[in-house]
Amino acid sequence: MNDDPTQEFPPEQLRERLQLILPEERYEAFLDQALLPKRAHVRVNTLRSDVVEVREDLERMGIEHHILSWCDHAFATAAEPRALQNSRLWKNGGFHIQSPSSIATSLILQPEPGERILDMCAAPGSKTSHIAALMNNEGELIANDLSKPRMHRMRALLELMGARAQVRRTAGEQIGRREPVSFDRVLVDAPCSGEGRMRPDDPGSYKNWRPKVPKQLGSRQKSLLHSAIEAVRPGGIVVYSTCTFSVEENEMVLARALKLYEGRIEMQELPIELPGAMPPCSTWQNKALPEIPGARRLGPPEYDGFFIARLVKVG
Repeated sequence: MNDDPTQEFPPEQLRERLQLILPEERYEAFLDQALLPKRAHVRVNTLRSDVVEVREDLERMGIEHHILSWCDHAFATAAEPRALQNSRLWKNGGFHIQSPSSIATSLILQPEPGERILDMCAAPGSKTSHIAALMNNEGELIANDLSKPRMHRMRALLELMGARAQVRRTAGEQIGRREPVSFDRVLVDAPCSGEGRMRPDDPGSYKNWRPKVPKQLGSRQKSLLHSAIEAVRPGGIVVYSTCTFSVEENEMVLARALKLYEGRIEMQELPIELPGAMPPCSTWQNKALPEIPGARRLGPPEYDGFFIARLVKVG
């Protein structure tokens, strides 16, 4: 009997793809991290609390922690998420348990008070609530999603966190046509294959993965990104992110947008330095990929698997 889950995880065809995308040491880190208990990262909800209060709460619970080098209101802890859920402060929305890659996404968007901002694929609301806090609840924040069950969860989270946002249920692909050049910033945290969050102790996270899935999802992701570009004003920012490794859902989505909107959009460097971030792939399946300056792939040991890019609309 084989007791080693890494022999079955990830599925063989996915394993072959990941070994082409990730450097060897990062692929091994992905396998290692998948076997370890999850460790909670904590984002201080500045709408309800502050860093000092959250730090004191962690110390009271005896939880080892340190502040992230790139975010002055988030902590890495040595605790599993459930160990934090008895905290009164957590129950009252004083802090949120959130992955570091998810925290980074809202920071890279750089929302400002008074702006009109769209979170196109917002549920379950972690990033939306962070954006609202960074805006100090000043301006207009639209939290859009299509999933009814996920929207109910998002409404509850936004209320708990004291985050002001208009919740909408609209196909993200249609927003650019319905509301062109009307937002200062748009976040597209696109629905994806979730390769970065797969774990051997959660067969549901990978049992439906097939080699054709990334390409199928890439088609919709392109439409969502194009809609975001149409929706943002000249000079406005679009951030595109996924929690997956696949080139079809990341580099190829951006490459298509850069070609389609040539002269109208430009890639930007990320405004924060993320330790351990990797550059995008330059080749895939024996073909050269267009240069995508500024985009970054994130992965273990520092992060869950993630991809993030920032664009500016220049015309």
